Amino acid sequence: MPEGGSNVDLLTDIIASTDADIVGLNEVFHPWSAGNAAALDLLAQRLGMHFAFGATQPANPHPDHPPYGNALLSRWPVIAYAAHHLAPAVSYGKRGLLETRILLPSGQPLTIYVTHLDHRSEEIRVAQWFAAKTWLLRDRGRPHFLLGDLNALSETDYAGEGDMEQLTAFQAKQGWPKPAFDLVDQVIKLGYVDAFVAVGNSPSSGPTYPAHSPERRIDYIFLPSLWAGALESCEQLTDGAVCKASDHLPVMAQIALAI
Repeated sequence: MPEGGSNVDLLTDIIASTDADIVGLNEVFHPWSAGNAAALDLLAQRLGMHFAFGATQPANPHPDHPPYGNALLSRWPVIAYAAHHLAPAVSYGKRGLLETRILLPSGQPLTIYVTHLDHRSEEIRVAQWFAAKTWLLRDRGRPHFLLGDLNALSETDYAGEGDMEQLTAFQAKQGWPKPAFDLVDQVIKLGYVDAFVAVGNSPSSGPTYPAHSPERRIDYIFLPSLWAGALESCEQLTDGAVCKASDHLPVMAQIALAI
């Protein structure tokens, strides 16, 4: 929410313009008031979509800080959802994994996981990933997708000559730790495909943060390698008012599943 206000109008326009069937959202306050309704309820209503919300942090005693967490919008009915807490962090704030099962028109269920991992420590992100695997492994043989702000870097984005040196220098200038790529490596090793890389995008061509002048790709769509053949496209969205709606650029994938 830019400057503490509601961004429902912007988000409605952006999501509607994509004609997306499924949308993962991070850093959501719910129920955050937007006029006479909660912002998430209003967003879903305007888009004609169903939604699920999973709190990672409880309501702050201050009335302007309701529960905070991850959310999912779906064109199809939500038949079940659960908010899973990930490994306790000593960095900043609790993190979670929203598991949502939706019912496709074919009558088949599809599970979507939305997460937002720690933004300071790769070690903590990896610990949170190992906690998330507890639930992800249950869907290993079924169609499912993992979406969200992983706050992690992919080594494939820095394969060009001098890229790693520039990244290391940038990290040092910011006072940040040396670059680490353990988290994305762990996701790939478990059998997931990074949708942005899988469609043949050139390395470092899709930075998502910060939105006003994107410098790094930390937002991902992963799908099990079993369904990689259904992936048609994946790109970050830069048109219109996306930079005003969030401090991250959205990522969108086209996946041809029988629905």
